[in-house]
Amino acid sequence: MKLADEVKVALVTAVCILGLAVLSKYVINVELDFISQYGPVWMFMVYVITKEKAKKSKICCTTLFWSLTIILVTVAILVIYAI
Repeated sequence: MKLADEVKVALVTAVCILGLAVLSKYVINVELDFISQYGPVWMFMVYVITKEKAKKSKICCTTLFWSLTIILVTVAILVIYAI
């Protein structure tokens, strides 16, 4: 069974949201604001909106690129709040 690209990126987004929630509450003990709390979702929305344009340019059209971007955004949010 092969998953569609959107499903792969959505699964990465879901894992990042759960990780962000758990780590922010139990590890660094901060409450995230609305924008930061849904940072991975905002990146997923950018992926969905721009995926057709990205296929034409072939610069950032792979699921690996978007998955890594979502993971890096999640890590950046955690680092900023941990400081």
